[in-house]
Amino acid sequence: MKRLLTLALVAVGLVPLQAVLADCPCADKTGAACPTGVCAADPAKAQPAVAVQEPTINTEALASLLRLKVPVTVLDARAGKFDDGRRIPGAKALSPTASDAEVAAALPDKKALVVTYCTNLKCPASHMLGEKLRKLGFENVLENHDGIEGWVAAGHAIEKAAAHP
Repeated sequence: MKRLLTLALVAVGLVPLQAVLADCPCADKTGAACPTGVCAADPAKAQPAVAVQEPTINTEALASLLRLKVPVTVLDARAGKFDDGRRIPGAKALSPTASDAEVAAALPDKKALVVTYCTNLKCPASHMLGEKLRKLGFENVLENHDGIEGWVAAGHAIEKAAAHP
């Protein structure tokens, strides 16, 4: 799953291919990262193929994932007065205050790719939900801090849904 995620992120431009190939002697010969993410040619360089500093995804990369039909669950973290019912197409509403049972019902696979978003850069809900999911053992959680406002400003379509209480 990690390799699939890495390849998907490279495909949409979120992670440059050079970052995947960095410090791998195999890259000079084959042009591809080692299949396990660890350089087989030089065990001293044993490290993940991609070192992600922050688990974020920008609006255009998210739009690309959706356009390419990469399996991803998109979660709108807004609730109450902050939820105006506008959604990124296909997004589900899940509040950072959701119970563990509600999270489990919405996300049965802890290895699946999940993207959280909220209103905009000033809104902390997507980060709070992302942290909650990681603490519950979800392995592939990305946060979109541009939120619904960034999505709309970029000219992407939205869906209307009932506001989440």
